[in-house]
Amino acid sequence: MSDEHVEQIIVTVDDQHRLEIQSVATALQSMGMQVNNVLPGTGIITGEASQSRMQELKSVSGVVDVEVDQEMQAI
Repeated sequence: MSDEHVEQIIVTVDDQHRLEIQSVATALQSMGMQVNNVLPGTGIITGEASQSRMQELKSVSGVVDVEVDQEMQAI
């Protein structure tokens, strides 16, 4: 069993790949990301991945950014 820390992440897909966002999500899954939501209208894919995979996920065609999902709280 791995001790690697898994993060909730948000992946941003570029405008040219929004129509192919499901293919981008499949590519991300094949690289070890657990995809939770695919939002074609906004070009966002959410899910989970280990910290060590985050840089690798950025290399997927159509991916603009991969960032840790920060919890927001109202004040």
